[in-house]
Amino acid sequence: MIVYAGVMFLLSISLAFQFITALVFLVLGRNNPYARFVEKFYEHHPKDWYDKFMNFFYIMNYGVAHRAYEKVMTKHGGFKGKLRYLGLIFIATVVLIIIGNILNAIEIGLTS
Repeated sequence: MIVYAGVMFLLSISLAFQFITALVFLVLGRNNPYARFVEKFYEHHPKDWYDKFMNFFYIMNYGVAHRAYEKVMTKHGGFKGKLRYLGLIFIATVVLIIIGNILNAIEIGLTS
C-alpha cells in the first residue's frame, strides 16, 4: 500500500507540473523564463545516469505540455492555436477526472 501511495504521489506531482506548464504556455507563450529554465534539463545524448534521470524528469514534468504546445502552434498558430491548446487542456482534465474516479472506486472496493 505504501508503494501504491508513493507512485500515486509522484504521478500526481508530475501531472500538476504538466498542468502548470500548460497554463504558463497558454498565458505567456513559448518564450518565458520558466520554459527557458526547464529546457536546460533535457540532454539529447545522455552520458550517465544523472543525464538520463534529468531527461526522465523533463519528460514527466514538462515534455508533454511542451510538445503539445509546439505541435498545435505550428499547425494552427495565433489565437486559433491557443484555443485548440485550451481545448486539449480541457479534454486532458476530463480524462484525468474520469481516471481518478475509477481509481477511487477500485480503492474503495479493495479497502471495504
